[in-house]
Amino acid sequence: MNHSEPTQPIRASRARRGAKGRESFTTARVTVSWTPKNHDGASVLALPQLELTRELDAGPNRSWTCSDHFGFDWVDALSSAHCREVVLTARLGDNIPAKHLVLELAEHLTFKLTEHQPLIRVLFLPSSDAPRAVRNHS
Repeated sequence: MNHSEPTQPIRASRARRGAKGRESFTTARVTVSWTPKNHDGASVLALPQLELTRELDAGPNRSWTCSDHFGFDWVDALSSAHCREVVLTARLGDNIPAKHLVLELAEHLTFKLTEHQPLIRVLFLPSSDAPRAVRNHS
């Protein structure tokens, strides 16, 4: 591979279409759910979760905020839950800057939750207004 050649984005034609007819994202939203470590072997019926938001055009010092206003630091809550697994789920369409913010959040949680070393997964789901893929079962 010749590194002096400029690389082209794989989805350039999609990126150029713009936001016409599609939701314009100014805020990144991510749902954080976690599986607490269970020492007694009981099954967990419903995973606890919260929603975080962050303005896309905010400066680098802007942090994720919990939209549920629980009155506590959500990172401390995750840390005290001794999580076995943390899942970040976002519906951001093709918004690359928002996806980068979510990946930075996952990295931040990796460092903050090192004591219990949970598995941290990120799921990017299609936006709710994205067209469904057509499958050919021939």
